[in-house]
Amino acid sequence: MVMRTGGFSSLIAPGFRKVFFDDFKGIPTEYDKVANILKSDQNYEKDYEMSMLGGTFPTKGEGVSIQYVDPVSGNTKTYTHVTYGLGFRITEEMYEDDLYNTMGKKASKGLAKAAANNLEVRWALLLDDLNTGTYYTGFDSVRCCYATGHSILYTGGTYANAPTTAVDLGVTSLQAGITNIEKQPDRDGVIAGLRASKLVIAADQRFMAKEMLKSEYKPFTANNEINSLKDEGLTYIVSHYMADLDMWILLADKHDLNFFWRRRTRFDNSDDFDTGDAKFKASQRYSMGFGDWRGTYATIGG
Repeated sequence: MVMRTGGFSSLIAPGFRKVFFDDFKGIPTEYDKVANILKSDQNYEKDYEMSMLGGTFPTKGEGVSIQYVDPVSGNTKTYTHVTYGLGFRITEEMYEDDLYNTMGKKASKGLAKAAANNLEVRWALLLDDLNTGTYYTGFDSVRCCYATGHSILYTGGTYANAPTTAVDLGVTSLQAGITNIEKQPDRDGVIAGLRASKLVIAADQRFMAKEMLKSEYKPFTANNEINSLKDEGLTYIVSHYMADLDMWILLADKHDLNFFWRRRTRFDNSDDFDTGDAKFKASQRYSMGFGDWRGTYATIGG
């Protein structure tokens, strides 16, 4: 990261009517509308998966002993917290000669904006990665939304939570995603009972999503048909930070996309005794990821 402080030196010269820092309000937080926000008090968090006792009862013959089974052990998922930070410093002389009362206070607002932006950008990276697995994988060491199919721990079968061929958001594709989530099995191969509740999209698809979910009649057709999506209880969440503008993500009422706060954003300032410089910094520590793929369905778009 290149640290630039030269811009502050211009503030010791008179003549400016107003110093324009970034006065825009910004947008509300988005990562916490999707992620499971969790708290950690240690260096890392680790999850472990295991099945229960299978999904069905075998036939028991008369006078024959009942069958006994054991749970099946799975894999672990580790969330290792990472610290992120940024700061700036102002010389003692620059601070003394500041004519516009901008040193420190307003510049610190820039740190706050950068801290908030850092969360959103890095969370959006996880969303963009659901179909690729470049940075984040789960218990089975593959991407979250896998068209080839995730292994079912107890039965050994597979289940795909992404379409075989990438497809754009539309009525038919969304219906297929809703059905996929409802049929997703748990680790024993039993239907988990999940229900789609959130549609996560880039800002470019907001108006399409609104028409699809809120229209009285079936959207994008002249036929007088009811909109079967309207009563599904789906809400859409816009991500302004996703890089893939065609990607759409369907999440169930229960999913495992997690965000662990080890330490929320902290702002500090101090003076350097030898130089008299004022130093300001902000840092935050967290981790994110997923272990279980269930409750998710996503595609990068056709």
